[in-house]
Amino acid sequence: MNAAVHHAPVVIDDGRHDFDFLHGRWQIRNERLHQRLVGSDDWETFEASQVCQPVLGGLGNIDDFVSQWQPPGLDAAPGGRFIGMSLRLFQPESRQWSIYWAGNHDGVLDAPVIGRFEGGVGTFYGHLEHEGRPVLARFTWDAIGANAAHWQQAFSLDGGRSWETNWHMWFRRLDDAGRLVHDDAVIELRQYTLQPGRREDLVALFEREFIEPQEAVGMHLLGQFRDLDAPDRLVWLRGFADMPARAAALTAFYDGPSWRRHRDAANATLLDNDDVLLLRPARPGAGFAAATDMRPGTGRTAAAGVIEAGICALDTPAPEGFLAVFEQTLAPRLQAAGAELIAIYLTEPSANTYPRLPVREGEPVLVWFARFADVDAHHRYEAALVADAQWREVIARALMDGLRQPPQRLRLAPTPRSELRA
Repeated sequence: MNAAVHHAPVVIDDGRHDFDFLHGRWQIRNERLHQRLVGSDDWETFEASQVCQPVLGGLGNIDDFVSQWQPPGLDAAPGGRFIGMSLRLFQPESRQWSIYWAGNHDGVLDAPVIGRFEGGVGTFYGHLEHEGRPVLARFTWDAIGANAAHWQQAFSLDGGRSWETNWHMWFRRLDDAGRLVHDDAVIELRQYTLQPGRREDLVALFEREFIEPQEAVGMHLLGQFRDLDAPDRLVWLRGFADMPARAAALTAFYDGPSWRRHRDAANATLLDNDDVLLLRPARPGAGFAAATDMRPGTGRTAAAGVIEAGICALDTPAPEGFLAVFEQTLAPRLQAAGAELIAIYLTEPSANTYPRLPVREGEPVLVWFARFADVDAHHRYEAALVADAQWREVIARALMDGLRQPPQRLRLAPTPRSELRA
């Protein structure tokens, strides 16, 4: 008897799976022009949620769009809020998608926009009406990753010779518990020197206005900290899925309405914001673990505890060789003194993908992060290191084996809304 032969399922690659990334649960930040086609630059922002699921055996999908936005003239709708839906259908013969939109403002399914994906970007065109005028509409999907995506809508009155973008949607995937899903393959360690006495002003502004808008466009705000040894220094960490995603997210935020609205107030607190290290996990699993709790809301008091960032400046441009030295000699002494090591990072060697914000390129480093219950626990740890002859010995050997100078150790106190805390 012949053994049964099992064939792998045939996957048809004609474009019908191009929207598979959208299946699931999402948080959406909307940036929408108040008035369209009048030359306005007055944008409003609002949040929405969406669940997208396949239909017709995967040949299409449908989603809901639930917001708290209250556009004029929607008083009769339930709660006065805008609710919409999209239906997307793939046509195998033309290998194109048709996208239909409807909202509770009128209950009418709009004429479709039609198009396809090329090079990871989806572009779709159709003829719609805006306030009684015919317009050519363009939908664009780009910046697509496992846990983030971007959609924008533009209108043209001249047949496509010129366009006005009037709506952005920034998608961030949610897990089953309603938390944002992050992929921090690259992080920034940012040390800001502030105008004397202005740190608390920036902390308050940052935590009120800049956390959610940055995360909405594809970043991850891992933590914000007061440097306990420098009263005018703020240290913070943000993560990105990869270097191209970093460029897209930074462009979206710094060209967007939240930064434009508050940048003058933020910049007025700064003396220097160019002390930035680009880092990547030293090995798989060496980065920060995913947060298990929701980020604290506004109005919370500062968290207890101390986070230490240990920065090892290295001689060699390839820091991987020093990783073994750190793990075999330095890390055991740190742990023996009382440090709970929570992450180890090395320099990200890629070129800066967002030149508007300088980074310290060409400076190879290894950076460790450790957690302590409180300031007293960190004091005991420091005293243990001072008394540890083996620590002095391993530092002396490391200075002959790739370490340029003794490690710089930052004592960092989490701010009230820092995700990373003791």
